[in-house]
Amino acid sequence: MNRTLPLLAFLFAALTGRAQTYFYLDQIMVQPANPTTADEVTLDLVGNLSDTGAEVQVLGVGIAGTQVDITLVATSAGGLAVLVPHTEPIGLSQLPAGTYTINFTDATTGLLDNAPAAQHTFTVSGPEYPCEELTVEVQWAYFSDTAVVVHVQHNTVEQFDYPNFILFDAQGDTLAKETVTYFGIAQDSWHTLRLMDGATPPVGSFNGRLELWTGFTSTLACAWEELFSLCPSTGCVTVYPSLANFGGAIPIGVFTYTISDEGGVVASGQFELTNDVQMDLDTLCLPPGAYRMAVSPQSPPTGGAPMFYVAGPGLTATETWPVVWSLPEDLNFLLLPYCVESPEGISDVESRVLHTATVPGGLWVRTLDGRPLGALRLVDAQGRLVLATTATTDHHYLPVTTPGVYVLHAGEHLVKVAAGME
Repeated sequence: MNRTLPLLAFLFAALTGRAQTYFYLDQIMVQPANPTTADEVTLDLVGNLSDTGAEVQVLGVGIAGTQVDITLVATSAGGLAVLVPHTEPIGLSQLPAGTYTINFTDATTGLLDNAPAAQHTFTVSGPEYPCEELTVEVQWAYFSDTAVVVHVQHNTVEQFDYPNFILFDAQGDTLAKETVTYFGIAQDSWHTLRLMDGATPPVGSFNGRLELWTGFTSTLACAWEELFSLCPSTGCVTVYPSLANFGGAIPIGVFTYTISDEGGVVASGQFELTNDVQMDLDTLCLPPGAYRMAVSPQSPPTGGAPMFYVAGPGLTATETWPVVWSLPEDLNFLLLPYCVESPEGISDVESRVLHTATVPGGLWVRTLDGRPLGALRLVDAQGRLVLATTATTDHHYLPVTTPGVYVLHAGEHLVKVAAGME
């Protein structure tokens, strides 16, 4: 590219005292010179500023596939109009293998790009992972408000040694991260990513980035940038009400179960345990919401430790709950709490007779008709009882120390609430 005219303009402006601020870019240097997927990649933008008071501000760096988009602005507070050597480093962190193109966006101002065309591309080398052979599906964990799961299927011989997934939100912040627990990726596997402390759960679909790392997060193997939707596309999801013997003698008999929501029983069925079969299950399709499950034996106890629970895909499940022959207590659980939409199911803020208000460290609840609240029970996303009390007035404060999504039981009414927030 020809720099004669811009430099003549610069010299003329310097002589007349009306200098335009520029960053004259002469070279783009990649550090290290031959980066691999294990390296932290940096681009050094080498050139000259047009006066002693000039500076370069990097307003944005984005990576879309194999294109690196850079937005920078040259500004000046005023100074002597002489060329000042300047190097602006652009950190890109680790990158998947591939050939990348450097692009200065239209929002860039004050840049005169005279770097050779060949320096606007660079290659990152590394293991050739068969990323195109992987099928990944990302969704909220069925029975948790603190986890995301990634379902992976592939038919290659690549091991992907000591893998873990990381999910980034639309702003590039880490949303959820998996701890390395597997030697490799099986042909069909489920990976649990824990929601990061302070992360804001996305509402609806969002543009994000899913990365697959190997070698205990030392090598970036694959990356997917797409529109993610963590909630099911259908109105219900498949779950498996289950009963199993967890020890001791062998329980035998028929057990009746019911699953209810705020409106009443939504499903019922029977389990049967025999000498040869000590685990039974049913198959249901339930919409996201808050539920309670009860199991009743049809005959006196015969020993053992029968426990019931609800299972989902990938070995996910609620906590187990004991079958009790006298004064049984229901198993309470939330199914995909971030995906609840129906105002006739569980309300995020209020029901027809209850109103809740989240405050730092707790939750206020009151009735809208002025009646006493009575018995109150707060259950977490895993169905565990957090606290239980009785209120004789129409309002009450419930202390909650752990942030999360809960189900508040007040009489026959259930309300989904977010509590424990700062």
